[in-house]
Amino acid sequence: MPSDPIPVLEVRGTYREVGLQIGQRMKPTLQRMLSRLRDDPPEGLQWDDLLQEAQLYLAHSRSIYPQYIEELKGIAAGADLPFEEVFVEMCEELWEQAAWQKGCTDLVARGRATVDGATLIAHTNDLGPEAEQDLVILKVQAGEDPEFLGVSVGGLGYSAGFNAAGIVMSGNQVSSNDIRPGVPRLVVVRAILAARRLEEALDACLLKERASSYNNVVGDAHGEVYSMEGSATDCQPIYIVDDILAHANHYVSAPMRRFEAEPHAIGGSVIRHNRALRLLRENYGQLSPQRFQTLLADHANYPGSICKHGLESVTAFSFIVNLNERRAWIGRGRPCQTTYVEHALAPWTPPEGWAV
Repeated sequence: MPSDPIPVLEVRGTYREVGLQIGQRMKPTLQRMLSRLRDDPPEGLQWDDLLQEAQLYLAHSRSIYPQYIEELKGIAAGADLPFEEVFVEMCEELWEQAAWQKGCTDLVARGRATVDGATLIAHTNDLGPEAEQDLVILKVQAGEDPEFLGVSVGGLGYSAGFNAAGIVMSGNQVSSNDIRPGVPRLVVVRAILAARRLEEALDACLLKERASSYNNVVGDAHGEVYSMEGSATDCQPIYIVDDILAHANHYVSAPMRRFEAEPHAIGGSVIRHNRALRLLRENYGQLSPQRFQTLLADHANYPGSICKHGLESVTAFSFIVNLNERRAWIGRGRPCQTTYVEHALAPWTPPEGWAV
């Protein structure tokens, strides 16, 4: 399967129409995913309790991002699934396992660090082995938002992507000890993908009503890149230094370390983070999409390496984007085995009257 390209689904229209198209096309996968969660929830959790708790998250989300709730309602209708149950899938905070059991690694380079001065973001996305078969690339034009391209599991939520305005959304799951009812982090990610400029992306990361947060790596075609290391109640923007940046699945900044939920279990993340920084430094000035394809296949600390071959999680896909050119290279499965496929977006033209 790693050599098989991830299928691409193009959708456009209103938020509701976009959701309907996704739900209709991904119906069998979405039904299987929801059945898996409903019939076999994580140990100690009951499905009825998850449904009830998710209503608090829904109330926050509807008040902040009604357009994305309409999109999710469209997905549920298109897949012939109850909306309330589909929304539980979006509330990872209620049922997701700890970040250290999964993993993701990001490597960023710009300016002097790259062969041509471009801004490049490289990402490995580590998931349970069963998720690999459900991957889909969604190319979405919703309302007047910039078109975006994002990698999704089953068409519900996004793991990494970029848009035609030159904004990237990547990053890593972190385990925080302050999760609370609020807007799910997967809904916040959807808002980042709709950003027309970097400030809008950062404001989405800083949303005060969020339930939790990923470490969101966001940047633009000007080479402005931040690792927004967040929890539910705090966030530390880490700015790119010396034209390189790396992050894995633990809190790096001193102000955020108090939010680490399981500080005894981050050894693998520490290794991947520092290994990524070493690879960036050793390849400084030579970094390109092709060089990143090689670096993402790194096996230091195998099987818990940047190219992960572990038991609980594996690298399900990897993603390299050139923000200046609005081009990405995406491969299914382990980077050491995959064939990368190129994808591109046309630059976004702002609507008439919008202040650029």
